[in-house]
Amino acid sequence: GETMVNARSFLFPFKYSHRVAYVIEFSHKKIRMYAQGKLVRDMSKTTMGGESGTTGGIPDDIVEKVFPVLEIASPYAYSDLWDNEEQCCKIQTIQHSDILYIFNEDFPLMVLKRYSNTTWVLEELEIRNGPFLSMNTTDISIATDELEGEVQLTATGDVFSKTDVGRLVRLRIFDDDTTPWQAGKIGFQGTICVSDNKYYQAITGDETGSIKPVHSEGTRSDGGVLWEYLHDGSGIVKITEVVDKQHVKGTTVTRLPDAIKSGTVCWELGMLHKASKYPKSGAFFRNRFAFLVNTDTGPNVCLSYSGDYNNFADMECGEATAETAITVPVLNTEFNEGKWIYARDVLFVGTGASEFYVDVVSSASPLASDNVKISQISRVGSKAIMPLSVGSHVIFVDRYGLSLRDLTYNYYNDGYDEMDISLLGKHLFQSRITGMAYQEVPDKVLWCMVGDGSLTALTFSAEQEVSALSRHDLSGAAESLAVIPNFEDCRDELWLEIKRTVNNANYRTVEWMDNGIPQYWPSSVYGAASLAERETLEKEYVRQEALYLDGAVVYEQNELDMQEEMSGLEHLEGLKVAVYADGTVLEPQVVQGGKIKILPTYRHVAAGLPITSQFMPQNIYIPNDYGSGIGQKQRINHVLLMLYLSGGGQIGEDEDTLTDILYRQADAAMNEAQELFTGNKEVLFNGATTKKEAAATLMIQNSSPLPMNILAIVPYMDVDE
Repeated sequence: GETMVNARSFLFPFKYSHRVAYVIEFSHKKIRMYAQGKLVRDMSKTTMGGESGTTGGIPDDIVEKVFPVLEIASPYAYSDLWDNEEQCCKIQTIQHSDILYIFNEDFPLMVLKRYSNTTWVLEELEIRNGPFLSMNTTDISIATDELEGEVQLTATGDVFSKTDVGRLVRLRIFDDDTTPWQAGKIGFQGTICVSDNKYYQAITGDETGSIKPVHSEGTRSDGGVLWEYLHDGSGIVKITEVVDKQHVKGTTVTRLPDAIKSGTVCWELGMLHKASKYPKSGAFFRNRFAFLVNTDTGPNVCLSYSGDYNNFADMECGEATAETAITVPVLNTEFNEGKWIYARDVLFVGTGASEFYVDVVSSASPLASDNVKISQISRVGSKAIMPLSVGSHVIFVDRYGLSLRDLTYNYYNDGYDEMDISLLGKHLFQSRITGMAYQEVPDKVLWCMVGDGSLTALTFSAEQEVSALSRHDLSGAAESLAVIPNFEDCRDELWLEIKRTVNNANYRTVEWMDNGIPQYWPSSVYGAASLAERETLEKEYVRQEALYLDGAVVYEQNELDMQEEMSGLEHLEGLKVAVYADGTVLEPQVVQGGKIKILPTYRHVAAGLPITSQFMPQNIYIPNDYGSGIGQKQRINHVLLMLYLSGGGQIGEDEDTLTDILYRQADAAMNEAQELFTGNKEVLFNGATTKKEAAATLMIQNSSPLPMNILAIVPYMDVDE
């Protein structure tokens, strides 16, 4: 990855197609994009051949020197990205098609649109026709001076504030004495009448016909009189200027009723405005765009007009229909603050106090304002981290960031249950979860970033009844993470921002986690003439491509390069790095000036910090006829390891007794790399014959750049008596 000195950023996935994916990086006042392991460049004004926006066949190293990194100005400063109190990122994102929706409750809802690889636009999302707070219950009325265009609203009491610029106001007719439409009546020309809760003005004709007007735009005849549609008894104004607490200027969104000129107490203020909170989280649910917004009266889930994601009109011509927008209050007996919403077969809602789900009352009818319910699931409380789906399971972080909870459907009570799936690894979350991402391929791993900068991995496979936790320490602190698909390497790719201290200063890099060994075989391997030849080619290919190093840089050169130095290691300046070249482990080197020495004949070189992987099972007790064996002296005298494509590792009772696992045969040629081992290997075990602790203990460790894949561990035991 490319470096960023002293500038923390936050990573989010953007999946344009199954072959094209990006990592979106939010940092102080700017946004950048990564694709295929590189920063996207601004090639809109290319002068080096090819069409505008293309490289014209220019080599990658020249592109990086000539074209600047594509950066998009954003409104988010660092303080708007990280929540010190909540200890997580303030931004949540969802994606629909090639649009990334960006939620931060201190800012209007934004969208990042992709038009091409090098053309991206960030803009505010226009929310139309709502949503609104509850109807006014005071005796304060609001009147207008005009019915359309530029208007001034006057209130009889203090209603408005300076932060209301851009806010919506909906005004309804209060005391309606409009003449209802009737067939066969005379004298309607030029007058206004109401029909089917809609208001019309007679344009031509004198005697009404027999066709009742029900249209909601333009003009139509009832068979005798031509009627022009005016409004549905209400009108909406968008405030453009606040004069004082009782007077504002605005522009009509929809025409105001004539009766509003004399004032009405039936008015509603828009839910979204600067003095309150903007949407916190969002989802797409049953062909509606939904967002969660916290108001003074509690959180609300707002769902758009069906199929019209910008439209939050909760009435169609004065009536709620199956398509109109819906607002669902999230009520609770204790203080409630919305944290996230997440769509599956139902719409899950997480608050600081409880978890809920939104669903239809009757599955025989579509989701609508008269067919919606919200039900409580649990009282765990959630942290403001977007949940993740693992198969049919929805996993979220509890309010303290100390555990992972699983939401699953319970057939017996026709509802949803919550279960703690991190019970056996509570100690791994004691510094609190600060972010998470899910990697489906190859191993179904949910990665959790915790406060001490390490990663905790939950390998979760419900169908195999696997729920295993492991800790991953890095040479630096993980500050952000995201997962995107990598089609070329046939795997999901974990991206991280890592902070290290170099020369007493923070040094940040964006990196991705390699799979260690290849996920697929190239044609040079699967085209082997026999199974035996293929096995040999597999071992050699893995040995050449293996990568088990931290903060590593991989360098490849052809016969013409003949380089004697490898650069790009500034983030490891002054540290001793392990070097793995053409499948061989070389002597460690100290990075100086961001470089190390290499031989010009090397073709594939990886340099990085060694990773120490340790496996320590619980104390081993062999039961006997008299009981569990606890308390008896027990000792491991040797161990059988079932291994797959392995070349490194040590084994012992503890860190002080570790000995190398030997793979090289006595008659093997010297000065040649040892091929990787697959099979059963019996190793002597350096364990104590007498111990204060009677149980047998075991540790397996690997600190080499070579892989060690353990399929089974079989200890042979000596038991007292």
